Amino acid sequence: MTKVDCTACGYCQPCPSGVDIPRNFALYNDAHIYDDIASSKFAYNTFLASEAKASTCIECGACEEVCPQQIGIREHLKEIQKVFEG
Repeated sequence: MTKVDCTACGYCQPCPSGVDIPRNFALYNDAHIYDDIASSKFAYNTFLASEAKASTCIECGACEEVCPQQIGIREHLKEIQKVFEG
């Protein structure tokens, strides 16, 4: 079961602060689909550039304004930061 109903459409990109929102959501969803947070956390911290991580979100909300799925992106990025960077 996915945690974020993101279709990876890319409307939220580019993020003003450089967050790769679709990739963050994909890793987070994979962690829950496969019940393997450790592997997704490893991929997040190894393969995702520092500026692309959830923690670089400045909460400007530009992504949420254009998201056709009306996802609460900022809140999900906070969750991702806690799980993968905490």
